[in-house]
Amino acid sequence: MRTRKREAFQNRTAWDTIDDFGEQWRKYTGNTGYYGSTDSLIALFGNLLSAGDIRGKRIADVGAGSGRYTRMFHSMGAASILAIEPSSAMEVLQRNTADLDRIEYLQARADEIPALGFDGVFCIGVLQFIPDPDASLQAMGKALGPGGKLFLWVYGRENNEAYLRLSAPIRAVSWRLPHTALDFAAASLAAIASLYALVCRHARLRLPLSEYLLGYYGKLDFYSRKLIAYDQLNPKYAKYYRREELETLLRRNGFSDIRMHHYLNYSWSAVATYVGG
Repeated sequence: MRTRKREAFQNRTAWDTIDDFGEQWRKYTGNTGYYGSTDSLIALFGNLLSAGDIRGKRIADVGAGSGRYTRMFHSMGAASILAIEPSSAMEVLQRNTADLDRIEYLQARADEIPALGFDGVFCIGVLQFIPDPDASLQAMGKALGPGGKLFLWVYGRENNEAYLRLSAPIRAVSWRLPHTALDFAAASLAAIASLYALVCRHARLRLPLSEYLLGYYGKLDFYSRKLIAYDQLNPKYAKYYRREELETLLRRNGFSDIRMHHYLNYSWSAVATYVGG
């Protein structure tokens, strides 16, 4: 009985999160400046990603949202892209990529990705919002062809402890807010974070999240900063992974040759191959 209740809760939470992100991407349809640049993608994975991992390859973009990474993969020469998005933002995704060729669309969750033998499956900023990630990882592994790779990025637990203590009471309320109120809260949080970024830039001491704020956040325009704040406040569920926890999760679901990159000391990027199991 307890297992069934947990599964029902996870399923309900997953769909609530999908609905919230659908609303988010219908509101924030733009991918501007550094936020929408291939430079940001390359920096995210460090030496785990090369141009050869995308150019001429068959790519799946899991949780494509408003098409931010889909456009990047296209500009980097992907042979074909399957853009997968479960939410009502599918119409935004299609509109934002309507000028591009070699793209197909599928309205589906991560655990519904078809086994089409992809060279690369990219799941960037998605897995941390899935309450039960095992089925999704197994499906993404089976979707890869021989020699194919999973490229993953998630929130990290390390160095985020202070932020999580401060944000927990805010998030306990914010995900319940109507989106108009959430939009105002996101703008306020972005303004505060921008001021803190200025303090980090001029402070002689290393402050919490300073590497992230100076290495990424400070490069963004205010629209993108507000979007990131909204992204933090919006979802009902969000998981922050420790390195060993993410590695264990990947191995448990059939992945090996796992390489990881601690991006700006606040999040984890990972590349892995699927061996089954």
